[in-house]
Amino acid sequence: MKINDSNIMLQKEDRAMLRKFFSDNFEFIANNSFIEYENIKLFGDLYESFIDENNLRENDILMLFLAEIRYDQLAFKITNNTVKMKTTRLVVPKNRLNATISKWYHESRVAKYVSKPTINKSLERKLQQNASERQKTMEEANNFIVK
Repeated sequence: MKINDSNIMLQKEDRAMLRKFFSDNFEFIANNSFIEYENIKLFGDLYESFIDENNLRENDILMLFLAEIRYDQLAFKITNNTVKMKTTRLVVPKNRLNATISKWYHESRVAKYVSKPTINKSLERKLQQNASERQKTMEEANNFIVK
């Protein structure tokens, strides 16, 4: 997940805690629009109490989500209730979440990251040679007619 041009990787436990928070507060999320200052504030208060109840103040990643919620809340208030953030439909079709909450919700749903393996130079050359030999063989095989 990208935050301020930095890639953040959530641990399995962090993701599980976020999933628990979102599922515990599903009804609040489904019934409120997050393009209103009061709802963003209430959501932040809910998340902050969740952090306190589960003793997660030392978890920097989960605290970052709280910081982003509070930032959105203050930015919304400062800009005189004008909405500059993108809204997406999530969980319930009529529900509108702001981009921050949506991003963290989607990140909580990621099961596993799979990255492309790094291949050393000698192995890469062998793979390229193998691919070129396969291509050459396929071209030669195309010229044969089987009866």
